[in-house]
Amino acid sequence: MTDFDVRIEMGEYLGKPVAIVRLPGRYRVLSSTIMGGGFAETDTIFILEVKMGYDNCRPEDDLEEVRRRYSLPEDCVGFMTAADVNRVLTVKRDVLNGKKAIVVATAGVTNAVYAGERLPQEIIDLLPKHVAGTINIIAVLDRPVQDCGLAGGIITMTEAKSAALMDMKVKGTGTTSDAVAIACPVGDGDKYCGPATDAGMVMARTVREAVADSIRKWNGNGRGARDFGYRLDELGIGPEEMWEAAHALYIPDPTWETERIKAMFMRHLTVLRKDINVNAMMYAAINMEEMGNRNEMYGLDDGRFLQDPVHLVADELLGIALAEYVAGTKGLFEYVRYDKKKPGILGTLGPFLDDIVASLIGSIMSRIYTELLEGEDKLGS
Repeated sequence: MTDFDVRIEMGEYLGKPVAIVRLPGRYRVLSSTIMGGGFAETDTIFILEVKMGYDNCRPEDDLEEVRRRYSLPEDCVGFMTAADVNRVLTVKRDVLNGKKAIVVATAGVTNAVYAGERLPQEIIDLLPKHVAGTINIIAVLDRPVQDCGLAGGIITMTEAKSAALMDMKVKGTGTTSDAVAIACPVGDGDKYCGPATDAGMVMARTVREAVADSIRKWNGNGRGARDFGYRLDELGIGPEEMWEAAHALYIPDPTWETERIKAMFMRHLTVLRKDINVNAMMYAAINMEEMGNRNEMYGLDDGRFLQDPVHLVADELLGIALAEYVAGTKGLFEYVRYDKKKPGILGTLGPFLDDIVASLIGSIMSRIYTELLEGEDKLGS
């Protein structure tokens, strides 16, 4: 590590990664974080990944537990995110006219929103409960900056973040839970850190590059297109949540063990994640759901989409198409059964998502029943 650089150490807490950022020395930090927020002086910042749907009313307790577990200093600064830290963590460096900047960023943009355009509460309540996304940014400068300059630097970082979202075609100026930290050496320094200064400019373009690159990683760019399972998981609709819903309406046979059925469910789900036609129908529903949530669906603006009006039948048509493709008429029967009862996660989803996920679950369960009955030669009895 050079005199001006950061060191990243990886740890784990409750099965989720922790990224520990060691600063070049004891630096002054201004941040919007839960732990160490406001003005601080430290040599350590960390980012804790939490599960989708994290709802601890005292998140500082988990941050404090991480601090103690890794013997981090009491004055450290702690971030949280539900983004996949191992995948999206990005570090960028730049220099301009002798001024240097290092930026560490993690980005998940599921809940990107334009500042000032908060959705009405009745619509928020109908959104999937596990939707989560956070952009965390740590900017480190190599020269001292006064308090007013650090505050101005927060503005510069935020503007650069929004520029990165525009670059990546994300509709929003940020997410609903973003956090930032700007750090510099201790001492008297620049009064300004705006976009017209060398410090502000080098920091802004480094932030823009880091956030954009992190979003690319979050989207899977450079690794090929991602199957629908990744997107559902980001929405809190993972394999376990789908299995819980499937099991709620499972019709057991005394000779069938539940663990065997679950293993079959997971195997069928894995196979379907590789099917291009299943992916096409799943993404069609996911994209339509997102358009509806943003009031961008023709004829269903002003919140009418989430009322699931009776004349909206495209969601059922997609569900029918998927069920018939995966499991034929038997799959269609199971889809209707799950769509009517809406067990588990299905009861929290919007118009398109509840139908397409119900269809996926019902189709898989239908294939499992057929597979087991054929193996026992019971289909004709």
